[in-house]
Amino acid sequence: MDTNATPMNQRLWTPWFTFGVVLIAIGAAIVIYRFFAGLGAVTNLNDGFPWGIWIAFDVVTGVALAAGGFTIAALVYIFNRWEYSPLVRPALLTALLGYAIAAIAIVIDVGRWWQIYNPILPQYWQGNSPLFEVAICVKIYLTVMIIEFIPVVSEKYKDSAKPILRSLANKLGPLVNKYLMFFILLGVVVSALHQSSLGATMIAAVDRIHGLWWSPWLPLMFLISAISVGFAVVTVESYIAARSFNRKVETDMLARLAGIIPYVLGIYLILKLFDLIAYGKLSLLFADWWGFVYIVELAIFALIPIYLLSKKSVRFDIGKLLTVSIMMIAGVILNRLNTYLFTYQPRPGRTYFPTLEEIVVTAALISLLFVGYKVLANYFPVISVSTEEK
Repeated sequence: MDTNATPMNQRLWTPWFTFGVVLIAIGAAIVIYRFFAGLGAVTNLNDGFPWGIWIAFDVVTGVALAAGGFTIAALVYIFNRWEYSPLVRPALLTALLGYAIAAIAIVIDVGRWWQIYNPILPQYWQGNSPLFEVAICVKIYLTVMIIEFIPVVSEKYKDSAKPILRSLANKLGPLVNKYLMFFILLGVVVSALHQSSLGATMIAAVDRIHGLWWSPWLPLMFLISAISVGFAVVTVESYIAARSFNRKVETDMLARLAGIIPYVLGIYLILKLFDLIAYGKLSLLFADWWGFVYIVELAIFALIPIYLLSKKSVRFDIGKLLTVSIMMIAGVILNRLNTYLFTYQPRPGRTYFPTLEEIVVTAALISLLFVGYKVLANYFPVISVSTEEK
């Protein structure tokens, strides 16, 4: 990993940071109440809608947006694009926090949350269930990312005045680095598996989601879209981190990274068009309101970004690049919500709209991502600093 990374060591308690902490505290209070009073006390979930925004947004969408960790790791360590190594640790931290928050959201959403450990017990294994595969892979990948973060912690404490911390840091850090490639490969494989499995989960809902979003190719669509948006998230994360810590934005590096996106999005777009033509769905584009929504989703996630990111002038203008990246993020959010929530009708006649408590908890989890990132990047060597900035 990048050895130029250093703790930012800047003031934490800005107004936005304080607001985020307060929001997290309010969300935590609601979650505690939910654990004791049950889902019905704080959500609008019902027999017709067994999941809401805690799954559709916090988990399914959140996991897609956390894909930057495995995409950048694969780019650097597997495809030997070492010029992007300064992006590895920030992307890893974002992915680590994203998956941790998704895991928290699952615990909050599961009715019998005290039995959340069941999927790791062999007697409950079900190899035919995509959700089982998702559960196992998320647990494995979260563990792998924690292990990958050990060298970062070790660098922090390798010269600690406390003998115990210094000893652990100087033993664990080199040990993990010795086998780091194995964990990188494992993380890439496991992440790719569960990204696709989130799509496979909805294949069984063939009669319950709109035909434009159902496809036997959902696993591959979910995987490719996650890879694409992973690069966009890294761009936004790098920009926010640079502004938050008063650093220079790595425009040149991000511009070169953005040059990869049109090729990946091109594969996604071809797959989407093939799905529309091969399965006779073109007429659905003009059948109702959802056809317009589908076109908007495809436009902001694939069509417009492919066109804009093909232009060097757009890629090397950080304002325009940031705008396109945010557009892609909005597109993948819309895609996951359309698939898992908006067009999903598990039982006719039932409706769902999140309660204020559900929205607040979701906002608190998002705040936890930003607050956690700022705290860890502030005190641990995550962000790379160039010679000019030192």
